[in-house]
Amino acid sequence: MPHSIIRFVLFLSLIVCSDRISAQLVDDFSDGDFTNGPSWTGDTDDFVVNINGELQLMAPEAGESSLFTTLSYPDTIQLDMTFRLEMSPSSSNFGLIYLGLDDLDPSVANGYYLQIGESGSNDAIKLYRLDNGSEILLATASDGAIASDPAQARISVTIHPDGLWSFSTDYGLSGFNELEFEVMDDTHSFNGLNIFGIYCEYTETRKENFFYDDISIMKFEQDETGPLLTNLSVTGDKTILLSFNEKIDAVTAENLDNYIVDQGLGSPSGAISDGVKVFLTFDNTFLSGTPYQLAILNVEDENGNAIIPIAEPFIVTVFPNIGDLAISEILSDPYSGGSDFVEIFNKSDKYINLNGLIISNLAKDEQKSIDQNIDLLPSEYLCFTEDKEFLISTYPTHNADQIVEVDLPSFNNDSGNVSLSHSSASTDYIDQFDYDEGLHFELLDDTEGVSLERISFSAYSQSSDNWHSSSTTSGFATPGMVNSNALPTVISDGEFELVEKVFSPNSDGDNDFLIINYKLNKPGYVANIKVFDDEGFEIDQIVSNGLLATEGLITWNGTTSEGIISQIGLYIIIAELFHPDGEIKNFKKVCVLADFIE
Repeated sequence: MPHSIIRFVLFLSLIVCSDRISAQLVDDFSDGDFTNGPSWTGDTDDFVVNINGELQLMAPEAGESSLFTTLSYPDTIQLDMTFRLEMSPSSSNFGLIYLGLDDLDPSVANGYYLQIGESGSNDAIKLYRLDNGSEILLATASDGAIASDPAQARISVTIHPDGLWSFSTDYGLSGFNELEFEVMDDTHSFNGLNIFGIYCEYTETRKENFFYDDISIMKFEQDETGPLLTNLSVTGDKTILLSFNEKIDAVTAENLDNYIVDQGLGSPSGAISDGVKVFLTFDNTFLSGTPYQLAILNVEDENGNAIIPIAEPFIVTVFPNIGDLAISEILSDPYSGGSDFVEIFNKSDKYINLNGLIISNLAKDEQKSIDQNIDLLPSEYLCFTEDKEFLISTYPTHNADQIVEVDLPSFNNDSGNVSLSHSSASTDYIDQFDYDEGLHFELLDDTEGVSLERISFSAYSQSSDNWHSSSTTSGFATPGMVNSNALPTVISDGEFELVEKVFSPNSDGDNDFLIINYKLNKPGYVANIKVFDDEGFEIDQIVSNGLLATEGLITWNGTTSEGIISQIGLYIIIAELFHPDGEIKNFKKVCVLADFIE
């Protein structure tokens, strides 16, 4: 079919659709279709909407392809769209964007277009005018800006009735456009230019490398809204980085009086703006965990619109030091198809940032680093795993908000090590625990899927008495929340005291074992601790010549020395403590075993 007939048929198809011609065009291709709303005509078989919601060239072979649509342009035009050419453009692989034509055949048309790419390394977006098909270059954007692969940009063109063209680009797709050029040309009125379209010329290897998205042609509305704060980041103990939703005026952005922090900090001592961000420096140090508010006022955008005064809250986080974090729970032998987990607890009063925290298994010389910006508040738990969904679906007693997926070192089922460290902390470890399957409750038939829980955060991490199997009623693990075996917050300060005098070793999470809390006046005591029944018979020795710390805890799980559960009744705890300096301490406590495992 002759080209003149093809043009006539396409022109007729556009005329037929003229009753649907709109004064605006918006198409982000999110509906997966480009044949309706708006209707595109031309080489429609050569284009598809891909799975990313982009209009993509998908031609069968090398050639040329075009798409057109029609609209009635507003008086003042605002055009925005994104293009991406996954290649370095050349004279054989480039694109055109027809901003407005009065004929489908550019060789005879009047109008304007943008050229995307050319030969050589100075590829730039160029604005042309067509006078009865004759090309006239009006302006050129930055040389070389689209010379690399991919050649891409978010473009914005504003066309005023007096012929003023303003052209800006965002080559990095950052969300902020930079003004490239302004030029005057009112040769052709957009009242008679109703055709908008795209054109692709390509070789065989580039027939699928053209992408277009987020096309919008609207009436230009003067910006009368001030900038909005989109993010506040505390970048140091004296510095803050602010991000805005549009370009801001440098003079007002760097005016120190436009920023005030409460809690006596006042205005910053320095402010540096790059056009969309402001870096603030203060003389005084922010305190971790202290709630602050930054007041921002009088910052203007490039059009002189001032921000609505705001008071933005922020809290400073710090990296953890030794003693700030505690290992609180570990699952090293998960059910088949499941995943290990390590849970930590913030025992400090600091707001801690966990980015860079290193979790190690020293027994296997393996370690993994946390590369997420995770904040852990005081007294919060956080569970690390490689399969969050497994934990949520397996363990009913969980806090999904406090479970995060990260890469973990591998942990052997029977024994291993968990250590916490930080790249900016001391070479000493923040906390360590050498786990062993022997720490589980000895009457459990199978410990697969059962976690080890820490009893006390004040007691020594490596104490075997400080760990116990998670309870039956909790589902054998408590990822992301308080442990089923957690020691009560308030305990006795006596030298040798029972936390609770009644216990029931039935794995229901309620006083499943007897806890002896001790606090001594000096280190070096050696202890022998035995259990007797109410008739005076020795049934178990809890500690034999054990060296005690100055404070800690000792547990009895209610079993005899033969590994069977003791009967319900009264039991007497006899402790003898010997010190190398000759001092001897004797303690006698009575407890009640109130239940038994069936």
